[in-house]
Amino acid sequence: MAANDIFANDGPVYQINFPPSASSHAPHSNVNVFRKLFAKLEKEATEDKVLNNYIRQLEVYTRQVEDENVIGLEEKLRLAGRNDQVMIAKALKENVYGEIKANQFSPAYQLIVATLMAKVHERFNSQVRHLINAGMDSSLIDQVVSNTITTPIANELDDCPQFEDVAIDYVRGMIYFLTGNCHIRWD
Repeated sequence: MAANDIFANDGPVYQINFPPSASSHAPHSNVNVFRKLFAKLEKEATEDKVLNNYIRQLEVYTRQVEDENVIGLEEKLRLAGRNDQVMIAKALKENVYGEIKANQFSPAYQLIVATLMAKVHERFNSQVRHLINAGMDSSLIDQVVSNTITTPIANELDDCPQFEDVAIDYVRGMIYFLTGNCHIRWD
């Protein structure tokens, strides 16, 4: 897809402008935020620091949204016509949950996860939500998600030598984790 492709969906015409790079979403600096945070995590591990509570920024995304009917990730995806994503979504969400649980006492890791979740949540709401509300075809929505959320954020993670996971799946797992906790809606 080119930067200015135009799509029609039995109604209004949509023009989608993808950002030229992931760096256009963040203040310019020589080192991306995740490189700094992973360096902090590495230092923390060598000093064997232990944390006894969650940072508030992470708590925002790890708790369920109040006043929402709790129906679970699987049902949310089914209601949005995304049955084909249920199995991989559950697996990727569980991977993220496992990493959060395993590193729950690391302040640096909590900040990394909170930053990732905040980026995913903000980009979904600013770049994708209005397309879903307008009834755009799910295949086009998936392309927008890939071009504005998963690929740019995964590229930032891949730039961190300390990150030793499959970045694209980790970011997708974040999307499904946020969906399961009612922060992201697909319908």
